[in-house]
Amino acid sequence: MNGLALFAGVGGLELGLRIAIPGYRTAAYCEIDEYAQKVLSARMQDGCLDVAPVFDDVRLIHSRTYLDKHVRIMYPPLDGNSYSKEEEVMAGKLKKLTEDNLRESIRMYEKGLSVAQIAVYFGVTRQALWDVMRRRGVKFRPQLRFDKDNHFYRGGKKADDHAHNMVEYAVRVGSVERKTVCQECGNMGQFKDGRSKIQAHHPDYNKPLDVIWLCQKCHHAWHEKFKPKGKEVMQEVPDVDIISGGFP
Repeated sequence: MNGLALFAGVGGLELGLRIAIPGYRTAAYCEIDEYAQKVLSARMQDGCLDVAPVFDDVRLIHSRTYLDKHVRIMYPPLDGNSYSKEEEVMAGKLKKLTEDNLRESIRMYEKGLSVAQIAVYFGVTRQALWDVMRRRGVKFRPQLRFDKDNHFYRGGKKADDHAHNMVEYAVRVGSVERKTVCQECGNMGQFKDGRSKIQAHHPDYNKPLDVIWLCQKCHHAWHEKFKPKGKEVMQEVPDVDIISGGFP
C-alpha cells in the first residue's frame, strides 16, 4: 500500500502507519516548513521513514490523472492530428508547465533569453520546451554552437535560474530597459560603491521579465506589506492508495 503524506510535519504519522500496516510505504511527502523538511530528510537517511520525494506546496501537487486531463491537453499538435507514441512521451515531460508558463516562456524567448535558461527556470527539459514552442510556431534564432547567442546556451557549467539573473541578462542584451528612477518615490542615484540605488522587483515570479524598479527603501517597504506570487509549477505525485494528513 502506497501512501501520500500531506502536511507531513516531521513524519510522526507516517512512522506510525509504517509500523501499524504491514507493507505500507510512503510514496511522497508534502511539507512546506524548511525545518520539518530537514527532519524528514534526516529520518529517511536513518531508515526511520521511507525514502520518497518531499513536495513543498500542497496547492501545486496533482495526480497523474489530473495532469493528463488538464495539462497535457494544452499542447495539441498544430496540424490537429494526434500525437505519435514518441511525441506523447515528449509531451509528458512538460506536465509541470502550465499554459500561462508556456505563454511566458515564448515571450521570454522573444525577449532574447535562451531556451536553456527558460527551461531551467520553469523546471522542464530544454528539448521538450523547444518542441512545444516549435509547435506553437515560434521562429527560432540560429542554433549557433558557441557563445551566448546559441539559444541553448547554458551560461556556464550550471545555468542560474534565479529571476533576478534573468533580468540582468535581459538588460545586458537590451530586451529590458534598466530604470534609474524609483517608480514609487522618484528616488535615484548610486550607493558609495557605485551600485545603482534602483533595484528590479518581482511581484510575480511566473513572469521574471516583468519587474518594478524600486529604490532599496521602497523595495523593503513593499515586502513588508505584500508577498510576491511564487512560480506555479505543477508537480506530479506518484500513484497512491491512501492519503494521510496532519494539521495544516
